[in-house]
Amino acid sequence: MTAAGAAPAPNGETISGIATITGAPAGWWSPSNFYVVLCPAHVKFTLVCRGQRDPDTNQSTGRYTVNVAAKAWDVGVYYYTVNGQMILGAGVAVPVRPGQAVTQNVTVAYRVPAVQGTVRLTGAPKDFDSLAYMGVQACPGRVSFSVGCRGGQEAYEDVGPGSSYLIDLAPGSWNVAAYYLNDANTQRFSGTPVAITAAAGVTRTVNVVIAYQGI
Repeated sequence: MTAAGAAPAPNGETISGIATITGAPAGWWSPSNFYVVLCPAHVKFTLVCRGQRDPDTNQSTGRYTVNVAAKAWDVGVYYYTVNGQMILGAGVAVPVRPGQAVTQNVTVAYRVPAVQGTVRLTGAPKDFDSLAYMGVQACPGRVSFSVGCRGGQEAYEDVGPGSSYLIDLAPGSWNVAAYYLNDANTQRFSGTPVAITAAAGVTRTVNVVIAYQGI
C-alpha cells in the first residue's frame, strides 16, 4: 500500500475529501474528535466492519486522504459527543477508479440529544472522585435495566457529581439512570431508572439521582 498522498498503484485508488458536521446550532461546542471510516461495499456500514480503513482526519479542516484497493467502498464520518457517544452518518458509495484519485466529501448531521439533565450523587465521601467514576445509562424499555444493557446508550466522559449529561436515543421507550463503578471496575451501582419516551428532534430534561452505596 502506498503512503497517503502518493499516486495510487494501478490496482488501487486514492480517496480523499472533506468531512463535516452539518446542522449544529449556534454556539454548539466543537466536537473533540471526528473520524472517517471506510467499509467494503459488500459488508454492512458500521463503526466497526470487516476490512475497514480508518484514514487520518484533520481535526481542524476535516480533510482526509487514504490509498485503498480499487474496489467498491462506502465511506462516512462520525463524531464523539461531549459525553463520549459516537454519532455515525450514512455511508456513501465511492466509485471504483483503478489508478486514479477520487474525491468524496462526507457529512454527518448534528443530532439533537433525546435526553439531557444533571447528575446528582448523595451521601458520598469527599474522596469519591479518587475511588470511582460515574455515568448515565439508557436502556431500551423492552430489556431489563443494567449498566451495559443490550442495545443501550450511555454518557460517561466528563460525567460526575453535579455535572450535566446528554444522550442521543432512537425514538421509543427508554429507562435512564445514573450509575457509578469503583476504579477497579469490580462493583457497579445504579440509581432508580426513570422511564421516558424519546422522540426525534425533541430533547427531554431528566435529572438523575443516585445514592452512594459503598465501593
